[in-house]
Amino acid sequence: MKLMESLLEVRHISLKKGKGVFAKKNISKGTLIDIAHVVPIPNKEYKKIKKSVLYNYIYIWENPKFNPEYKHAITLSISQFINHSYKPNIKYNYDYDNNVIIYRALQDISKGEELTVNYNGKIDDKSPVWFKIE
Repeated sequence: MKLMESLLEVRHISLKKGKGVFAKKNISKGTLIDIAHVVPIPNKEYKKIKKSVLYNYIYIWENPKFNPEYKHAITLSISQFINHSYKPNIKYNYDYDNNVIIYRALQDISKGEELTVNYNGKIDDKSPVWFKIE
């Protein structure tokens, strides 16, 4: 995706946090950040993935068309490296019809700033996540 290449880059942050996505130039509020294609994971295979490092990259994906056989998915895009924040600067929405997750800027983002989402799905959801927040 040409747009992504001109706007974003993945950088190593630390051993504990891993990688993150950063703005290569200023990004305006509402800008399309990414359209992440989704690979639904059959429930039987999810049990195996849950025991692997890939578990950290799984989304809840309860597409009514495929529920209950598929309740999780993984994306194939730069979105895999977008870190969590309780004060996110981007949001995501599920598009079940097209099997994609769409990411947009919630606010203006400055060049060099890390892009973050709330992994809980809702921007203001302060529920605990499955890992320790730095």
